[in-house]
Amino acid sequence: MNLRRRLLAFLAVAPVAAWAQPAAGVHRIGLLGGGYSPKAKEQQIWPIFFAAMRELGYEEGRNVVYEMRYAEGTPARFPRLARELVESGVQLIVVTGSAEAVAASRATATIPIVAIHVGDPVELGLALSLGRPGRNLTGSTLRIPGFTAKALALLVEAFPNARRIAVLGNPTQPNYADDRQALERVAAEKGVTLLPTSRATRPEELESALERIAKDKPHTMMVLNHALFVLHRQRIIDFAAKAKVPTMHAYTEDVAAGGLMAFAVETRPLYARAPVFVDKILKGTKPGDIPIEQPTRFGLWINLKTAKALGITIPQSVLLRADEVIQ
Repeated sequence: MNLRRRLLAFLAVAPVAAWAQPAAGVHRIGLLGGGYSPKAKEQQIWPIFFAAMRELGYEEGRNVVYEMRYAEGTPARFPRLARELVESGVQLIVVTGSAEAVAASRATATIPIVAIHVGDPVELGLALSLGRPGRNLTGSTLRIPGFTAKALALLVEAFPNARRIAVLGNPTQPNYADDRQALERVAAEKGVTLLPTSRATRPEELESALERIAKDKPHTMMVLNHALFVLHRQRIIDFAAKAKVPTMHAYTEDVAAGGLMAFAVETRPLYARAPVFVDKILKGTKPGDIPIEQPTRFGLWINLKTAKALGITIPQSVLLRADEVIQ
């Protein structure tokens, strides 16, 4: 099958009124993420953001400096790290996810915040609406109605004989309760058993969470969206391979790294898009006047190399719906 990838389509963004920040001089930008520093060897995606910033004329050391704060997979650090950025005098804060966005918004109601990707910003109290946020946050949202439910439905369709489904998640993640409820509804409709969530809220809990899944002997597994699982992507993929558990991941990068399936929005384009929001704000637009963008197209990725290693066959009906198949 030929490889194919759908492009992400975004809502148009129109600049409006002026924001009281200088458009010239050296800009101080804070970066708040759940992973490692962009300078760490484990980091592979932030260079996309920095490259896009340079294309817009922002060169580190010349007209922009970055204050970096990273939780290294421990969300409890976000409130302190957000306060540090506010106290450091940054003009703008770029965040990578929902927990980061919530922490930053609680630390400041005036400094602009650009979310590379966030859950439902309205439900989280970060915006009045997507079209006109009205507060100090803008950016892109990954929250698409029915998204998590669709991922589980695809997993059940791919493995119709699988009755026990494990879930690896972080209950401290914003929107976790909604995701769990959506999964339970699908499980009830499909007549499958959704096992209790194996909790991992910080790095040291991951091993015990995976051990619990192994003891439960599931037929398939769902890995929910969280920075901790991005940081330890390879450990989770290796576990699924050893346990012979077909897994639906939350990121396309998981499939590229050897995971079996992912129903997800590609995050790399979002890192390239975020500097556009930054540039608009630094040039005078209020963040509350910049619409929050929502991906309108997303895709199913499947790794047939992994399927072969697991000794399983993906139904043709599912393969035909894939946006990219790694052979």
